[in-house]
Amino acid sequence: MKKPSVILALILLPAFFLLHNYNELFKFISVKDVLFYAFLIYTLLAVAFIFLVRLKISAAKASLILFVITFFILFFTPVHDAYRVITFNSVLSHYWVLLPLLCLALLLLARKIIRTDNIPSKIFTLITFVTVGLFLTEVVTSFLKESQYKRTKNLIYPQKPLFDEYKSPHVADSSKPDIYFFVFDEYTNNSALKKIWGFDNSKITDWLTTNGFHIPPNTHTNYSFTVFSISSTFNMDYIDKKVGSDGTVTTSIMKANQSLSDNETMAILRKENYAIHFIAPFKNTIQENGLGHFFDYLVDGQIPRQTLPGSIGATITSDLRSNKLYYTKDSLDYVEEVQQKVAAIHSTIEQIKKTTDSNANRKPNFVYGHVLVPHVPHIFDSTGGFLTYAQSSKLSLFETYTSQVRYANKIIEELVSYIKANNKRNTIIIIEGDHGYRRFPDSLSMYALPNFSAIYFPDQDYTRLYDSLSPVNTFRIIFDQYFHQSFPLLKDSSTIVKDNIY
Repeated sequence: MKKPSVILALILLPAFFLLHNYNELFKFISVKDVLFYAFLIYTLLAVAFIFLVRLKISAAKASLILFVITFFILFFTPVHDAYRVITFNSVLSHYWVLLPLLCLALLLLARKIIRTDNIPSKIFTLITFVTVGLFLTEVVTSFLKESQYKRTKNLIYPQKPLFDEYKSPHVADSSKPDIYFFVFDEYTNNSALKKIWGFDNSKITDWLTTNGFHIPPNTHTNYSFTVFSISSTFNMDYIDKKVGSDGTVTTSIMKANQSLSDNETMAILRKENYAIHFIAPFKNTIQENGLGHFFDYLVDGQIPRQTLPGSIGATITSDLRSNKLYYTKDSLDYVEEVQQKVAAIHSTIEQIKKTTDSNANRKPNFVYGHVLVPHVPHIFDSTGGFLTYAQSSKLSLFETYTSQVRYANKIIEELVSYIKANNKRNTIIIIEGDHGYRRFPDSLSMYALPNFSAIYFPDQDYTRLYDSLSPVNTFRIIFDQYFHQSFPLLKDSSTIVKDNIY
């Protein structure tokens, strides 16, 4: 009679693990990545299995030992989370306590399995039955996810009601305004700068006013989180309350990111024959701009983050970054960070400038430019030069924030001056902070909501703008004023988003 084993369960366990993670971020994790981890896991399993068999351990016992070890390695993060709850997140939940206990338990269990002459067949049957059931559940989930994807395309806004009701005014392309939409990440408004930092930012607002801009004085963002804020702005609507208040869910972040390049505003502009330029550090469906994919690390780390090696690595990295010793390790790390940020800023500016064209007889342009200033890392001093390595180590982000604002103002002046000199006169320019400074304690979290806002209309008609304008209504007003629509304005509201993005 053939001896029972869990070889089938051992084969299906990694498949279940990989498929489960793929379903968690369906279509965001690439099949190529899944296949890579599958090759890695199954290769290690095959080597380990052959090794145990060569030690004269039966195939049945070897498969059972490897099943248990593989389970704890692949599902270490959820196991550790459960362990933290049981130990009330006390000192007993730390790695240096759990890992020795886990290793000891696995060694004792392996020893017990090897020395046992007769392992009940019910154990093998139960493990196989449960594993097969879990795997089939994920297979069914994949089919359901595929059906859902066909409807939503992984967008946080799957429907486009404004696009559906949009009626084109049938204006010639040469008469349509170019639209430049600039986001300066984490740029608060003048009122907050004066109240919290005692910083007078009127120099830039006075300059913009002189150049025909309107500056609403009491603007607030709709969300204190970049991708929620910008996707809401482009879709001219609010995110579902439950989703929009929690920025710790990777799926929500990636769906919002997807909506940065597939949204109501761009759909309408495409209908009006606009050329869309996406000059922002996010993955998009429009163009590869060389500025990086800011949130991709969440997807890239989804699979390894669940495992024992990945969990330990992430914890060590987090501990090092929260420890000042990390910054004294090597000043070259800081120099490299400065070089990367400066290169990204310069590339953004140059790509924006290349979109300008004074010839009115062409397709109209929509340009989304996203500049990671005043956002961290803070690398500029008050003169616009670079903070030294020593200064960066000693000064807090709060102390260096206004210096980043000054540098952002230089970029604003440079871009506005260049566009006005080199683009057609019929050009709208919108400058917004996606949210304000976010590094406040919880008691001051509401100050993450004020955001910078400056709007230039070529006809200088600002009657539709109002003092407390929030980004969700920006493009509603533009489509009303320049494309003869009647999109109703929404009530302005703001949400503090829970997140763990630095």
